[in-house]
Amino acid sequence: MSTKLRIAVSLLAAALLAACQGSGSSGHNTSTTPTSASPTANSPNPSGTSPTTPASGQTMTTQSSLVLVPSGTHSLGFYLRDPWTGALIDRGYVPTGQGPDAVAVSAGRFVYVANGKNGTVSAYAWDSQSDMLSSLGPDITSGPGTASLAVVGTNLYALNAGNDTVSAFAIGTNGTLTLIGTITPSATLTSLVAGQGALYGLAANGITTFSAGSGLPAATGTTALTGVVAGAADGAGNLYVLTSGGVYGFTAASGGTLSLQNTQALPSGLTPISVTVVGNGLAVTGDASGGIETAYYPASGGTISGPSGTPILGRGTATAITASPGGHYVFVSNGSRADLLAYALSSSGSGSTLTLSAVLRTRLTPAATLSAPVTVTMQPQTLYVVNQSTTTIAAYPIQSGGTLGTPATAYTCNACTTNIADQGPSAAAIAADGLHLYASDWAEAGPGDVTTFAMTTANGPLGAPSSIAAGESPMGIAVDPSDRYLYVANSHYDDTTGQSTGGTIDAYSLNQGMPSPLSTGYSTQVYGNYPMLLAIDPTGRFLYSAEFAGSLVDAFAIDPDTGLLTPAGGTLASSAAPTGTGPWTIVIGPSGRHLYVSDNGNGGSQTSGVVSIFTINAQNGTLTSDNGVDTTGLQPLGLVMGPRGRRLYVAMQSGALDVFVRQDPQSATSTWGYTPTVISGNFTNAYGLTLSADGKTLYVLDDCTAPNYNNGSIQAISIPAFSAMTAAGYTTVGQYSTQACTVQAVAAGGFD
Repeated sequence: MSTKLRIAVSLLAAALLAACQGSGSSGHNTSTTPTSASPTANSPNPSGTSPTTPASGQTMTTQSSLVLVPSGTHSLGFYLRDPWTGALIDRGYVPTGQGPDAVAVSAGRFVYVANGKNGTVSAYAWDSQSDMLSSLGPDITSGPGTASLAVVGTNLYALNAGNDTVSAFAIGTNGTLTLIGTITPSATLTSLVAGQGALYGLAANGITTFSAGSGLPAATGTTALTGVVAGAADGAGNLYVLTSGGVYGFTAASGGTLSLQNTQALPSGLTPISVTVVGNGLAVTGDASGGIETAYYPASGGTISGPSGTPILGRGTATAITASPGGHYVFVSNGSRADLLAYALSSSGSGSTLTLSAVLRTRLTPAATLSAPVTVTMQPQTLYVVNQSTTTIAAYPIQSGGTLGTPATAYTCNACTTNIADQGPSAAAIAADGLHLYASDWAEAGPGDVTTFAMTTANGPLGAPSSIAAGESPMGIAVDPSDRYLYVANSHYDDTTGQSTGGTIDAYSLNQGMPSPLSTGYSTQVYGNYPMLLAIDPTGRFLYSAEFAGSLVDAFAIDPDTGLLTPAGGTLASSAAPTGTGPWTIVIGPSGRHLYVSDNGNGGSQTSGVVSIFTINAQNGTLTSDNGVDTTGLQPLGLVMGPRGRRLYVAMQSGALDVFVRQDPQSATSTWGYTPTVISGNFTNAYGLTLSADGKTLYVLDDCTAPNYNNGSIQAISIPAFSAMTAAGYTTVGQYSTQACTVQAVAAGGFD
C-alpha cells in the first residue's frame, strides 16, 4: 500500500501524543504503584497516604513535595511528587535571571532564586489551584554575584559574593521583596544557612552566627572550623556542617550560639559537595572516583553516628542535595549529566539505607536543588478523545475504577478559517495549566487550522472554540512545558500545488493560553516528508518530529527566549535519526533520556512490528540509536509508558496489544524484556493509547474501518500491580462506542 493511500484510508489518524510523558500534552506520568496507609520510605507524599480519586467534577487538596532546580539555562525547573503514583513529575520551568545559583522558599508559597551572573533575585508564587509557579514581577537587584539565599522569619537574606555583603529583604504578604539594607560581615562568606531565629554564615575557616528574622542581621559570635563546604539545620535548630574532612554536629542555644557535639569522618575518597537533613539523620553527597557518592548518617540532637549502610554510587558529578519534607526521599542534582537523582530512604535491620528510585533529566548544568512542602490540587480525571470523522473532541469524565461517564462534546470546525469539507481534528494537546486544549484540524490539499478550547475549570468541559490558520494538512501538535509556545506539524499531504512536498513545523506564542503566530511567515522545514506527531522533552529544550514517509525522526532545539526552532545537530541532515519505516507515535520516557518511536510500516510484509529506541543527548538533543524491540503484531501505532519507566505499552493496527517490561530502569545496563506480555482485547484497528491520571486504567482507541466511519470505540483496561503482572491481570472494565473515527486521546487530571 502506498504512503498516500495508507494515510488516506486511515484519514490521517493520529496516535497518542504521549500525554503521560511530558511530551507536549498534559504532562502527566502515570502508572500503577502500590501505596501504604502508614508512613514509609516509599510513601507517595509526606503524610504517607495515597489520596482518593476526586469525584467527577470535584477537586481536592493534598500535601506533596515540590523540588526546585535552578540551571545554567537561566531557568528554574520544578517537579512534584505525585500523591497518586509516587512518581516524580516534571512540571516544566520558569525563566530566571542570569546564572541562577541558589533557591529558597518562604511559607511554602513563595520561591526565590539567586542569580549570580547579574546579581539579582527572581521571585515566584506557588499557585495551589494550578500547581504552577508564576513570576511576581521584575527581578530585584541584590548585589554583585548573588550566590546564596536563606529565609528566617519574614526576611530573605542574600549573600553577594561579588562584594562580600549580605542583603536583607522584607517578604511581603504577597511574596514581593523590599530591600531593608546591606551589611558587610567581617568574614568572607561562601553560603548562608537558615536556623531557628538565627542566620549562619559559612566561611572557609569558620561559622558566623547572626541574629535574624526581624531586619538587618547582626553578628553575635563566631565558631572556628577548617575546610567548611556546606551546612544544614534541622527543625530543632541543630546545625550540621560538612567540611573537607568530616561532618560536624552542633546544638544551638537561644540566639543561635553553637556548641559542638561530635564529628564523623567522610567515606574514604569522597570529595564532599553538599549536606541535607533527612528523616532521623543526614545525607551527604559528593564526588568519588566512581562518580557521585551519597551516604546516610543517623543523627539526633546535634549528635551524629557513623554512616549507615554502604554509600550509594551514581554516574556524574554532584552539585547539591535536598530532602523531601516528609523525610522519605533525597534528591541530588547531577551537573555533568544534567539530571536529578531521587533516592528512597528506607529502614533495614542494619539501619537506614538509600536506594536510587528515579532519574529525571533537568535543564543543563543544574546548580542547586531544594525541596519544600506544598499543597497541591488534585483535579478530576478526564479523557479527551479526538473524533476525526465527526470533527469533535469528546470529554469523558473518568469515574471510579476507570470507567467513563457521559461525554461532553465540542466541535472543532465551528470557527474554521478554511472551508474544506473533509476537515477534522487529527491530534490534540493540553496546556500545563489544564485550562486550554489545542487541536490541529486536518485538511487535505490545503491549509488547516489550530483550534483552541478554553475551560472554565481545569480538565472540565471544553468551551467555545477559537481557530487560527495553520499550514498544509496539519497533524501533530505539542505544547512547551512552560506554556509559552505551541508547535504544529504540517504534513503537506497533497498541498495546494497538487504535490506532496516536504513538511514544515509552525510555531505559535501563547498569551494567557491563546496562540498567535510566532512571527510573520515563520515556518521550519523538516528533513523528511509527512511529519506525523510531535514530542517535546520534559525540559522544554528539544522538539522531535516523526517523518512518516522519510523513515526518520527530526530533532530541533527550542530557543528558550524566542521559541524558534533550529536543527539540533546544526543542520537538518545531521539532526535526522533513521527509524524503521513509517514512524508515527513518539514517546519520551519519564527520565527524559530516551525516545521511543512506533514504526508503523515495519511488519507490513513481516511477521512483527518494531518500536525504535534512541538515547537523547542532554547537550544538544541529537539522537543515538539503541536499536529497539519487536512487537507481536503488525503496524504498531499507539505508545504509552508508565512513570517509573518499567512498562511500555504498544498498540498495533493488527489488533495486538503488547506490554514490554524492565525490572530496573534506573540501571545503566537495564534493557527491555524482548518477550512482551500480550493483552487480549476487543479491538481490531488499535490506534492510540493513554493512561488515566491515577495510573490505574489503560485506554485503547479502536479507530473506524472503511467504509464505515462511525464504528470507532474506546476500551478501558484495568492495570495490575507490577509485582503481580500477568496477561490475565489486565481486565476490561468498559467498552464505549464513539460512533466516529477515533484517532487520539489525551488523559488529564491530577496536577492541572
